[in-house]
Amino acid sequence: MTGFHKTCLLRSTTAALALAMIAGASAGAASAAPSCDALVGLKMPDARITSAVEAATPVAHCKVTGVIGKETNFAVWLPKDWNGKFVMGGQGGFAGSVENQAMAAGALQKGYATAGTDTGHSAAGSDGSWALGEMERIVNYGHAAIHRVTEVSKFVIANHYEKPADRSYFVGCSNGGRQALQSAQRYPDDFDGIVAGAPALDFVGVASAFIQVTTATYPDAANLDQPAINLADRKAIAAAALAKCDGDDGLKDGIIVDPPSCKFDPAELACKGANADGCLSPAELKVARAVLGGVSVGGKLLQPGYALGSEDKPGGWDLWLVGRKDGISRGVPSLAYSFGVGLMRYFVKQDPNWVPQGYDPANFEKDFGLIDKTLSAKNPDLSAFRSRGGKLLMYHGWSDAALTPNMSTRYISRVYDFDQTARNDVRLFMLPGVLHCAGGPGPDRVDVIDAIDAWVAGGPAPDSLNAGFATGGGGRKVCPYPQKAVFKGQGDGRSPDQFECR
Repeated sequence: MTGFHKTCLLRSTTAALALAMIAGASAGAASAAPSCDALVGLKMPDARITSAVEAATPVAHCKVTGVIGKETNFAVWLPKDWNGKFVMGGQGGFAGSVENQAMAAGALQKGYATAGTDTGHSAAGSDGSWALGEMERIVNYGHAAIHRVTEVSKFVIANHYEKPADRSYFVGCSNGGRQALQSAQRYPDDFDGIVAGAPALDFVGVASAFIQVTTATYPDAANLDQPAINLADRKAIAAAALAKCDGDDGLKDGIIVDPPSCKFDPAELACKGANADGCLSPAELKVARAVLGGVSVGGKLLQPGYALGSEDKPGGWDLWLVGRKDGISRGVPSLAYSFGVGLMRYFVKQDPNWVPQGYDPANFEKDFGLIDKTLSAKNPDLSAFRSRGGKLLMYHGWSDAALTPNMSTRYISRVYDFDQTARNDVRLFMLPGVLHCAGGPGPDRVDVIDAIDAWVAGGPAPDSLNAGFATGGGGRKVCPYPQKAVFKGQGDGRSPDQFECR
């Protein structure tokens, strides 16, 4: 990392490219729009198109692929029936392949030109080894690649359709949610509206939580075959929490609508004698407390704890936190291990043999240093983005076992504390019973693209959104934090009009 100098940043700068785009778009308006395959010849500084092909599914479009600099790959999808707008899609995990989360939200089918990137490296999504000794790649992953691909995509769009996009949006979840907040904080002119789902906004907090849970669950670095807590015990935690708090919203439906208000202590399940399934031994209770209690060092809260609701759900504690006997892959028992250890080994410590057991959590903030400043998106000052009419819509599942939902509520509270008028332009919607980005028993189907487009177009700040269930039909109302949806007392709980925001 010490070999990274300002010259690398200069190679990544987009100032010259932005000026060229403005001139190119103006000149392009006076000539005929190029056909799809003609886009291969489009000239741009430090960027080139490698292919442009027509496709018929999911709708008729032209797919353009290219590369910026030495290794930032990207793709732009240009629908035949364009609605005049652009949406940039985010990437999950450590990225590493050209991904576009806006596609999953139906951007192309809705008529949006849309784009995605690999953020400047090739790897599996949970493999961080690409960052070893590569600070320029870390900067690209942290924020620069999204900005540069956004500028290139806007240039391609302006040339292809003979006019620039009327509005530009960003849609992402998880790491894509972090990218969304980075865009609002670092590049406030890039987008008119931004959707940030379950954002990994604080890398010190995320890493500290992952490492704390990993060391509690696998105290022996040489034994990663069996987690310290099993499924029967996790089911007992889930059942006890539901029994205590399921009906707090007036409806017993297997969903805890507001986990922070649930006064459940896992110590209530402590074994009275010998350890057995359904009660928690001291080692098992340590794991539960590591998950639910958060990470504090010297009285300072580095990361709030996870919320109740995903203890026994597939894609919950098993996948993300405590792991499974068969693991994610050989030597990788959980995604918390994969991402947490990967961050420390390849981004922070620059040591591929580093192990978390024995690490002093008091060193997290000091060790992260520059990496935290590069990757995290914690700045509550969104005034530059908001001053030009920008709108930010955040959402997070209350049962997320990957990134604690309390990280998002903590951030939005800081945004509002910084400037109370931010409530006019920034809203967070908490989805009860929803896992990481989607999944779980709660309502996880929200049309975020239509919601942000209507808001940016001049509609009122959303006082509620309708969220559909993935199975069983129906939906319910979700409310802007700190409000929550309360059941009115009649119906089956599967219709938005049966709830009100309080």
